[in-house]
Amino acid sequence: MDSTLRMRDELAEAERRLGPGHEDVLRLRHNYAFFLCMWSAAAPPGDTYMQDQAIPLLLENLRHQSATLGPHARDTLITLHGIGSAHLSAGRPAEAIPYLEQAVEGSDRGPGRDEEETLTWREKLSDAYAAAGRADRALASLEEAVAGSRRLLPPGGDRLEARKQKLFMAYRAGGLLTEAIALCREIVADKERFYGPDHLDTYIWLDNLAHVHHDARDLDAAVACYERVIDGFERIHGPDSEEIAYRYHNLAIAHLEAGRPERALPYLKAALAAREHSLGPDHPGTLDALIGLISGYDQAWRVEEAIEATERLIAALVRLGGPTHPKLPEVYTYLDQLTRARSREGPS
Repeated sequence: MDSTLRMRDELAEAERRLGPGHEDVLRLRHNYAFFLCMWSAAAPPGDTYMQDQAIPLLLENLRHQSATLGPHARDTLITLHGIGSAHLSAGRPAEAIPYLEQAVEGSDRGPGRDEEETLTWREKLSDAYAAAGRADRALASLEEAVAGSRRLLPPGGDRLEARKQKLFMAYRAGGLLTEAIALCREIVADKERFYGPDHLDTYIWLDNLAHVHHDARDLDAAVACYERVIDGFERIHGPDSEEIAYRYHNLAIAHLEAGRPERALPYLKAALAAREHSLGPDHPGTLDALIGLISGYDQAWRVEEAIEATERLIAALVRLGGPTHPKLPEVYTYLDQLTRARSREGPS
């Protein structure tokens, strides 16, 4: 806070001595506004006091810079970006967008279209569009940032990879599964090239690839990726970890949706065993895995095993909530249906 007050006083003194549009005053005003924006990161959620103090300072600079340097001068564009960023961090994307657009458009006029600063501004503009609910514009701006990053940055670099991963998430969220799959395959190839085929990051992105294949209903491709992920996660985390239980479950679901319940059952059992080991027998995650196994038995028409697992679920619910547990009526009804199905089936 002492630094903030000192910067404010230095700015006021310089304005008195040199006038509000002097280049030294512009620099001091910019630095003071930038410092306020930095401090805003420590504010409680919803507190925009620092941004609200910084924005008028930047607008004052913009007025002088536009008049003396021109609307496309680098310092003018930096100020435009600063105003937009302050509005965005204050939760006002609609107010941020015009300033960020002007900054990007001005930068595109010069030779620095693919400079890192411009790419960062383009990515910030994408964030503002997304926050304002303008998904198509957000995606287009992010695609441009990735394309420029490919031209400027070396393969495997952190900034390029981060933008590609962000674009993948946007494709998937927007239901653009063909684009998401192609980009995810590229990211997996990058991980294999720079980290190796058995690195945790490689398996994490293989898992993402499995999910997006699953989303696209390419179940065989999803299964192939899930199987490789499980092989890697078993070696890294062990067969009884919560991390592997989640992957066992996903592979089992892919088999079930492909009409292969018998192939799903070993993974449903493994998921249950892993969650019992890592979470305990009565944890909600363990009970979810038990319910998944019951469903697998049901789909495989293994009624006796479904009954045994359902009785086990009932015992767990009674332990947790007593005989009046709210889930028990539903489970008892299901058990009754299984028992009647066994009676119709007759002795094996």
